[in-house]
Amino acid sequence: MDYDELHFWTKNYIEKNCLIRNRIMPGKIPGTTYTWIFYLRNGLFNHEFLSAVSQMFIHKVKHEIGHFDFQISGLETGSTPLLAGIPLIARVFDLNINSFSIRKEQKTYGLLNWIEGMPNQKPVMLIDDLCNSSMSMKKSYDILQEEKIPVFNYAFSIINKVNKNTHKEIRIKSDMYLPEDIKMLYLFDLDDFNLENPSH
Repeated sequence: MDYDELHFWTKNYIEKNCLIRNRIMPGKIPGTTYTWIFYLRNGLFNHEFLSAVSQMFIHKVKHEIGHFDFQISGLETGSTPLLAGIPLIARVFDLNINSFSIRKEQKTYGLLNWIEGMPNQKPVMLIDDLCNSSMSMKKSYDILQEEKIPVFNYAFSIINKVNKNTHKEIRIKSDMYLPEDIKMLYLFDLDDFNLENPSH
């Protein structure tokens, strides 16, 4: 399939399997509620979905960045399937993309490590399933800074939780918690699903 076909198929998959609507659910902040949420792990553990997203990632990078001179990483566990799937699919395109995972909490025994895997010398593109939603990418960024691992000036998410017409340009192009010079690549925003996020 070409990019448009993959995009159409993935959007429909998310609508059917990864977007819960019209249900009152407890929010992160006590006393708040959600009426919709994305639960992308229903897709990320499906091989067809993960392959489609990985192929679209490669297409986006090729056309918007123009090279693959970076490695990828993100905070467990939302990024974990992407960190496994993207390098595997990249091999089909004769690309070698290194990946490693960042722990939510530092290990309390043994190596006391924050990092799972083997970083190389290339800058790190931060990866997550959602952006402008939580501080996952910011936590990853801060840990990489502490570990003195360079961060690439692009990041990637499947869904950017913004609306094009109601959010500042910087929120569309980046993650609200990251430095403004890190540009966000993403596959979908809230407009694709006719959703509005009043909290942003």
